[in-house]
Amino acid sequence: MKKIRCFFKLLLVIFLHNPFKIVYFNFKMLPFRQAVRLPIVFYSKVVFRSLKGNIKFCGVIRPNMIRIGDKKWHPGTMSPTILKIDGTIIFHGDMPIGMSNYILVAKDGLLDFGTHGTTLGANNKIICFDKISIGNNCRITWENQIIDTSFHYIECNNVIEPLNNPIIIGDNCWIGNRSTISKGTVLPDYSIVASGSVVNKDFSNCGKFCFYAGIPAKLKKTNIKRIFDVNEEKKLDEKYHYNRTKL
Repeated sequence: MKKIRCFFKLLLVIFLHNPFKIVYFNFKMLPFRQAVRLPIVFYSKVVFRSLKGNIKFCGVIRPNMIRIGDKKWHPGTMSPTILKIDGTIIFHGDMPIGMSNYILVAKDGLLDFGTHGTTLGANNKIICFDKISIGNNCRITWENQIIDTSFHYIECNNVIEPLNNPIIIGDNCWIGNRSTISKGTVLPDYSIVASGSVVNKDFSNCGKFCFYAGIPAKLKKTNIKRIFDVNEEKKLDEKYHYNRTKL
C-alpha cells in the first residue's frame, strides 16, 4: 500500500509540475534502468543551460529522491532554477533542493552531495570547476555562494596563483544565509558559519563543533553545535515558547 501511495504521489508531482522536463532530464542524464524510476523531479521552473555532463547515484535509487525547486524552502522567490552540468554530480541519497538555485559544474568539475539530511535552500549559487564536497546532514540555507574558482588570474610577487582549489564541507555543518564559501575552504564536521560571512581558508586544525563568522571568517567559539534532532527541537520550542513557521 505504501509503494502504491508513493507511486501515485510521484505521478501527481510529475503532471502538476514539469512533466516533459522531468522525463527529458532523467533519460538524458541517467542510464535507462535508473531513469525509468524518475529519481530527479522538478517542482518549479527550471532552465537547462547545458547537460553534457553526468549524474551518478551511490546507493539504492528510488522515485522522487532529488526534489529540485521545492517551494517549502523559502517560497518568496520565483525565478527559475538554472542548471549547467558539463562535469559530474554525485548524489548519495535523498535530497531536497530549494527554488531558484544556480548550479554550474564545469567540464572537469565534481560536485559531491552528501545524504542523511543534507538540504540546499533557495537562491544559492554553486559554481564548481574543480571539486566541491558537501557532507552528510548539512544545512545550506539561502542566498549563499559556494565557488571553488576565482575566475581570473592574480599575480603576487611574480607568482600566478591557481584559479581553482577544492572546497570540503564536512558532516553536520550549518551555513548561514548570504555567506560566501570560497576556493580552498575546508570546514570540519559540525561547523557553523554565521550569516554574511566569507570563508576562504582551511580550518581543519580547529576541529569539530566550531563557530566561524566575519569577513574573512575567523574562529569565534568552540564546543558549539546546532540541534538537528527534530523531536528535541520541538521540545525546545515548547520550552522557550517559539512558534516555528514555514518560510
